[in-house]
Amino acid sequence: MRKFLAGASTVLLAATVVVAGGDVWKSKPYSQWDQKDIMAVLQTSPWSKVNVTASGSWHPADTTPMTGGSVGYAGSANDTSHVNGAMANQAGGSEKASGAGGVQAYNVYWWSARTIREANLRSQVLKGTITQDVADNTLKQTPDDYQILVAGQNMSVFQQRGEDAFKTAAFLEVKKTKTKLNPTKVEFQKNADGKVVGVVFSFPKKNANGEPTISPDEKDVDFDVQVADSWLRTSFSPKQMQDSQGGDL
Repeated sequence: MRKFLAGASTVLLAATVVVAGGDVWKSKPYSQWDQKDIMAVLQTSPWSKVNVTASGSWHPADTTPMTGGSVGYAGSANDTSHVNGAMANQAGGSEKASGAGGVQAYNVYWWSARTIREANLRSQVLKGTITQDVADNTLKQTPDDYQILVAGQNMSVFQQRGEDAFKTAAFLEVKKTKTKLNPTKVEFQKNADGKVVGVVFSFPKKNANGEPTISPDEKDVDFDVQVADSWLRTSFSPKQMQDSQGGDL
């Protein structure tokens, strides 16, 4: 997983151009996708949420809202999380990022989905880093868990705190059952220089009783992760996450 994400990191971060057209993930085999098709998947598909910013004004149930002024986004000029936010040994904490400014935006992908993995692998085929046969064989390796990928230009808040700090800082909330799923694993994806370019959060597909954690008729699933004093929040609609083969989570 680390190797293949590293090869696609540029594509993931560059998915900022709106692409018009039909649902290529339903109408065209991924082995025939061109760069525009890949961008459509990474920009406009139900599995992709781009340019998501963290907000200090929103807080999930059972958490305490921040008081006493505005909250600085992680890495921004007024980020005071090193003083009054989560500490180094607390979930999602961050030291002030020196030299960083402005609101940090992230791209969030339902990474375990076949469609997103197809876009990742096809991108590498077009770059010449792998063959189509390798892509096809890799695609057969279905993840055991649901996986959410968070990627951004500035991932310093994650790199500073480490993987363990985010195991209790993120959750999936299944709306129909009001179930909150904590990640079973948090894995940093790094480039050749050791810099974090993405974070994969893994969530169980079945509960302790062996039942699906997300039912086939589920309408909405929220993904939330605490980043210093703020929360990065987005929502996915499983009923819309359909490719030519059916439901795709």
